Order: sequence, then C-alpha cells, then structure tokens
Amino acid sequence: MEDTDRNESEEHECEQEIEKSTVSDETHQEKHNGSPKTTADPFYVRLLFTPLDFVSMAFLSITLVPIRMVAAFIALTLAWAVSCIGLTNIDQTVPVSGWRKPLQWISCFLGRICCRCCGFSVTITGTQVPKSVAPVLVVAPHSSFFDALAIFWTGLPFIVNREENKNLLFIGKCVQFAQAIFVSRERKESREECKEEIKRRVNSKQPWEQFLIFPEGTTSNRKALMSFKPGGFLPGKPVQPVLIRYHLKHDTVSWTWDQPHGFIACFMYTMFQLRNKVELEFLPPYEPSEPEQMDPVLFASNVRREMSDALGVPLCDMSFEDIKNKYSKKKEQ
Repeated sequence: MEDTDRNESEEHECEQEIEKSTVSDETHQEKHNGSPKTTADPFYVRLLFTPLDFVSMAFLSITLVPIRMVAAFIALTLAWAVSCIGLTNIDQTVPVSGWRKPLQWISCFLGRICCRCCGFSVTITGTQVPKSVAPVLVVAPHSSFFDALAIFWTGLPFIVNREENKNLLFIGKCVQFAQAIFVSRERKESREECKEEIKRRVNSKQPWEQFLIFPEGTTSNRKALMSFKPGGFLPGKPVQPVLIRYHLKHDTVSWTWDQPHGFIACFMYTMFQLRNKVELEFLPPYEPSEPEQMDPVLFASNVRREMSDALGVPLCDMSFEDIKNKYSKKKEQ
C-alpha cells in the first residue's frame, strides 16, 4: 500500500509543478493584463481527426504526398552531397569561408525545400538583427523536430546538437557542415566543453554565424514555456528572442512526452496536411544588464519571462531531468 501511494504521488508530481508555475504566471499576468491564464498540461497531445479529415489525408497520401516525398528526398540527397564536399579537409575550429560559404547557402536553401515538401508555409514577423547587434538567437517554444525550420529561415546559424546525431544518415553530414557544436548529455566533460566553445565562438572576432539555441532543452505542446538552460546566455551578450507559432487545425507537429503516436506518425500526419502554417516572430533584441551579464541563470529567466508574455502562455519550472524521470517512471509501471 505504501508503494502504491508513493507511485501515485510521483504520477502527480508533474501536474502539481505545472499548476504551481501556472498559478505564479496567473498572478504575473493579472498584474500586467488583468486576465488570468488557464492551467494546461504542456506534455499532453491527442489527435482527434474527423471522418472528413481521414478522407482528406487518404486523398493527399496518393496524390500530393508521393510528389512531396520524392522532392524532399532529392533535396536531402543534394544537401548531403554538398555537405560532404564542403567537409573535405575542413577545419571546424574556424568559421566556414571561401568556396565553402556558397555551399553552405545551397545547403540552407535545400533545407528550406525539405520543409516546404512537408507542407510548411513560413511567414516572418519582425526583423532579424545582425550578429553585431545580437549574436545569439533564442528560439521557443520547442515542440518538435520540425522546429529545425527556424535554422533555415535564420540563415543557417550554428547550433548545439546531440552527439548521436553526428552520424545520422544524410542529416549528420548536413549538421556537421553547418558547424554545429556536438554534446553528450551524459558526460559532464562534454557539457563543459560545449559551454566553453559557445563562449569562444560568440565572443570571437572571427566571422562566425549567429548562435541559435532552443533553451528549453526538451519539447512540449507549446501550452507552457519550460525552464531555460543557461548555455546560450553564458557569453553575456545581447540575444534576440524568436517565437515559433504553429497555426494548425490539428497539432500534428508536437513530439513530446505524453502522446500515443511516435516519430513516424507525427511526421506522416504532418505530411498528410495540405498546408502547415508556421510563423517566426522576431522580438526586439534583449540587452542584458550588468547583473544579468554576471548571472546567466537570471539572464535566461528574464528573457524567458519576456517570451512567455509575448506568447501569452504560463511558465513550467520543471527541468529536462525532472520530466525524464517523471515519464520514465510512468512507463515502468
């Protein structure tokens, strides 16, 4: 009986944390907007298609989707080939230059084609500032592998990526040629090396591209903003917040912790839609104060609050480790 009670307590840990963070945000929003926010589970996704939706998807699956898949495969293959050429005898400790730079532009263009082949129609709101104004782009909320489209529409900035993605078929070479910083979450040494490399590139006088980061470090359904990791704020430089807004009839893009469908279903359901509207909104650059420059956690927290207000969603203070432990325990039961 004691074990059962303990398990039930663990199962409600996430919901309680979400409720606490939402209540905190409600108070904040009431002070600024006069209207509270509603509580929502940021990891829960269920797709409810109508019979007409299934008919539409079936029709597209035999007409438009095959064309999309062939075009996407051709674009991805070309991007891989271009990246392989560009990686020949490359020095990854310095930014790409010379004859390799046009190849990066081609790779970026082919990435956009792949996104369009998935049905994405991207609109831009606001203006992206140059690296001299804000060397770091902070993108949120992070809900899907499809969020990678932000990389292609911001000019192929360098990113942080998981070590295991380095050798992915086709994609691995493209990510390497974009000069991503690879990190292993399990090794502390790797995480520390990643932090130092971020600071080195951002503070360098060399012509590195902007640094783009998804600071939440995990995915949600965009109904709350997760805790920000401080990595992108360590250099203490100005950042430009970038909001991802999906305008969809069905949330086929979210790939998070509590949903019955996996990666393949998420990908195919999205492909089966005629059009997937997504908006990238560039907020004004955020100039850190002196205390924020000295404290990346404070810096990250304040930028997160500003992005939360712009999105109109509450905050959830659970970390990636909290969420992973929570849902790992649920799967074991």
